[in-house]
Amino acid sequence: MATRQSVFQPIPDRDEINARIAAMLPLVRENALAGERDRKIADEVIEAFKDTGIHLALQPRRYGGWEHGYETVIDVSSALGAACASTAWVCGLYMIHNWALTLFPEEFQDEIWSESRAVAISGSYAPAGTATAVDGGFRLSGRFRFSSGCPHADWNLCGASLPTASGDGTAPAFVLIPSSDYRIDWESWDNVGLAATGSYDVLVDDAFVPARRVLPFAAAMAGNAPGLPAHDNPIYRIPMLACVPYALAVPPVGAARGAIDLFVDQNRARQTRGAVIAGGNRVSDYQTVQKRVGEAEALVDSCLVVAYRDIAETQQEAAANGAVSLETRMRNRRSQSFMTHQAVAAIDLILAAAGGRSMQASHPIPRAWRDIHSAAAHISLNHDAVMSMIGQYRFGLEPHGQY
Repeated sequence: MATRQSVFQPIPDRDEINARIAAMLPLVRENALAGERDRKIADEVIEAFKDTGIHLALQPRRYGGWEHGYETVIDVSSALGAACASTAWVCGLYMIHNWALTLFPEEFQDEIWSESRAVAISGSYAPAGTATAVDGGFRLSGRFRFSSGCPHADWNLCGASLPTASGDGTAPAFVLIPSSDYRIDWESWDNVGLAATGSYDVLVDDAFVPARRVLPFAAAMAGNAPGLPAHDNPIYRIPMLACVPYALAVPPVGAARGAIDLFVDQNRARQTRGAVIAGGNRVSDYQTVQKRVGEAEALVDSCLVVAYRDIAETQQEAAANGAVSLETRMRNRRSQSFMTHQAVAAIDLILAAAGGRSMQASHPIPRAWRDIHSAAAHISLNHDAVMSMIGQYRFGLEPHGQY
């Protein structure tokens, strides 16, 4: 197959990518409230993101992508998250899912990227779909919940239980469904937080899924997927859960950072007007407020230090060994949950000091609070579940969970 060149030449470095994201942040902030009310990201924000070309960051160069490492996902997700966690969540998934396409058979990679080098893929990972085997593939039906970004997606990555080749049971797998083969249940998404992610249910009714659009869970999790021989870059040999959940864990960290910065800006000179407690004093003079800011910043910074460390070491391990150890995979899952847990602690510190005027539903700080707490409720990041799994592993017990 002929090598394809990127439509965004030359391939930008990290500094240029960060500059492009910084340039679109005012638009993201301007549309954050409307996105929350509309239950989807504004069309102009998605178009602006596509115009940057950053959705190509992890896409293979042979298919017009840039082949950056996962540190770019952290850069982009943390910056966007400071303006709107929902935008960071969806755009991060669009980046990640172009990485995930490399796990599918090469035949399908050729097919999908020959049609478009700028594919947007939403996803619903739980194996909720049911399928029957037919000649050349499967017939799939089901309701696929929480498909973040589906209003603007071209394809949906669905989890399904597929009949095994022996016919004596089923096994979980990912399948890719084009938007022409599903419909969105527009009444299914009314969340308290991350509302603009547009995580509606996707409905599939007896759609044909050719075998080239199937990826077994086990292969994706183990880092030995069928599409990997087509690519030399070791980032494509990282097991799925060792890297993908950072696209979910970093946006709430970014949102906490944005809330801290906004709180500091709004309270540098603001005076209290309370009739009971020290009316007329500057909010920034209170030691308790100062302490909250310092502690919240430390929490956020520690999350990013951990994320960048994990990604660097994981990519180095994949490059050196062609695989990623169970120890590293477990460490990464722990970090992903830890980051979200710390973001919750940071935003709770800030919201408690934000004052009455910041309690309006339209204010960015309570929006960040809603978004961060909603992210922490995601099953892949759930602190109790993930940390229990880590404890089981450390005690030498059978880990119960996804890793």
